[in-house]
Amino acid sequence: MPRYTFECVHCNARFTKTLKTGEHPTHGCPECGEEAPRLFEGQGFGFGFAEGGQPGNSGVSKHDNPTADQAVGQSAEARWGELEARKKVKDKVREVGDTHALIRRNGDGYVEYEAGGDPVLEKRRKLVKDGNELPEKQA
Repeated sequence: MPRYTFECVHCNARFTKTLKTGEHPTHGCPECGEEAPRLFEGQGFGFGFAEGGQPGNSGVSKHDNPTADQAVGQSAEARWGELEARKKVKDKVREVGDTHALIRRNGDGYVEYEAGGDPVLEKRRKLVKDGNELPEKQA
């Protein structure tokens, strides 16, 4: 909801109220109870120097108007970092094991890799071969 600023002409009290969007030409003064007219301040730019007020416009959009896109962006950045670290581990295991085949083991909160070697590759080839040699359905 938007914040509206009012200034009482009777006691010169200035106050801000968060109200539903709409017409709010006046509002009751918290000091004297008289109707105070709405004060129209500069639109779209402010530094927020008032004590206890909302932080103003810093000139940096991502700080002034945080969005879900920024949160998603930060999550994505963290996820890409994890994937990059995992790739380094895989590359190192492949280098040490002198093979491209890997065995992956998922644990509680971790992922572990082991070089697969020729036996793993042979098992995979056999599975593919067996899958391709299934008997055809008879009509």
